[in-house]
Amino acid sequence: MKKPKSPYIFDWHRILYEDGVHIEYSITDICNRNCRSCSHLAPLASAPNFVGEEEFARVCKELYRLLPDTHTFWLTGGEPTLHPAFPRLLEKACGIFDNSYIGIFTNGIMLKKFAVYDKLWDLTARNGIVWAVTPYDIGAEYFRELFAEKNCENNLTIVQSGRMFTKLVNYSKDQSVSREKYLKCGWERCKINVRGGRIYNCPSSEFCDLFSAHFGKRLALTESDYLTVDENLTRERIDRFRTAMPFCSQCDPSRRFKDIFMNSPSERNIGEWSEL
Repeated sequence: MKKPKSPYIFDWHRILYEDGVHIEYSITDICNRNCRSCSHLAPLASAPNFVGEEEFARVCKELYRLLPDTHTFWLTGGEPTLHPAFPRLLEKACGIFDNSYIGIFTNGIMLKKFAVYDKLWDLTARNGIVWAVTPYDIGAEYFRELFAEKNCENNLTIVQSGRMFTKLVNYSKDQSVSREKYLKCGWERCKINVRGGRIYNCPSSEFCDLFSAHFGKRLALTESDYLTVDENLTRERIDRFRTAMPFCSQCDPSRRFKDIFMNSPSERNIGEWSEL
């Protein structure tokens, strides 16, 4: 198991372009924040969609079989710490991906509750678990002090402040589908996005069902837009999958990172995610 010998550095450039596979496993759709233009569309989730423990273990074992060179296995959501079996899922991930970093993308709100849960901090220390925190309104200093108190200083990385947002999802019509567009997209270059037993190329397709259900705008997700994680899946298929998909015709990334705004509550307005 890898253990950070110095504070873990969260490097977007490294994750998107340079090193090995990063798996992001969405274990729930819901979140305890309500952020405008959330890239995982959590404000639109009408049900928790908690992954079952057996299903989680099954998918993880298949992924490890296929991707033993995984650099980091991230638990995400929604807010992953809201899952009622979160500590057990975390422990299962550590046992299966024993040569990878295990990480959690979190807003940190539940860490106030977990502050007295010694087993979780012991699990974090023993397995070198990385907590990637976006502190939002709490402030980074609280988390630095908490992790220092638990002798886990090197297990904390601050992703960003959470004060500024940008629209990453922009559902549109009649967009191009090309390798060139995929390469320019630059969002998920080294990531394997997993939700509901499937691999997706990016959150836009991964969470499009939440958009369709909430707004009644049926986005077309075909069998070519995802891979089913089972015993028939091969590494070759995963490698070939990482290119433009039919779903790209419903996504316009040209304005990504151009619309920057102060973090604010979502009003669940369709314009937060689409120009349809």
